Amino acid sequence: MSLSPIMIASKLKNRIVRSWTLLRPVRRRKVVGIGLPKTGTTTLGYCFRRFGYKHRTFDMDLAVQVKRNNLESVLAEAEKHETFEDWPWFLIYRELDQRFPNSKFILTLRKDTETYVASLKGHHERQGIRNEDFVKPHWWDDVFGVEPDQWDYQKSAQRYERHNREVLEYFGDRPADLLAVCWENGDGWTQLSKFLNKPCPDEPFPHLR
Repeated sequence: MSLSPIMIASKLKNRIVRSWTLLRPVRRRKVVGIGLPKTGTTTLGYCFRRFGYKHRTFDMDLAVQVKRNNLESVLAEAEKHETFEDWPWFLIYRELDQRFPNSKFILTLRKDTETYVASLKGHHERQGIRNEDFVKPHWWDDVFGVEPDQWDYQKSAQRYERHNREVLEYFGDRPADLLAVCWENGDGWTQLSKFLNKPCPDEPFPHLR
């Protein structure tokens, strides 16, 4: 199947943008996704890359460093990138806010707590964390501090609600610095583009997992 001139031009443009993103200096101002995992963070990461940012996704070894309170190495890693989502970045939004003034923050939400917990359970089922042959990753104990078969989803629900509440309170008098979005409720390119002052991509909004 031959590509149309429009498709060829689009591919060339995207390749040029990706090359320029790799070569240009890192911008000081950051954009940080601070929703918990299983709230659409993978989708947000795709959007950040699509906008042309130097992006850093989850890193469980960095999460270990945060849990051990070794923040300087994590903040040093943040110096090298412009956008972030998932572990460990949602844990240290206050520290990132202090280290990188004038940064922006995006709180990804599920439509309700029950949906969040169901998504988390589904993720764990795919991982098989309650199976007898499940092998804990090397970072599990530091990050979660609970045996896999003892996971308490009521505490997960409480943690989700507490995190969202604390984020909204923290940015309560700075509405220009925080965007709260829920992909399930129809948020997408329009809200992100306006918040980040970026052109709205001419493509369907992704829903990734």
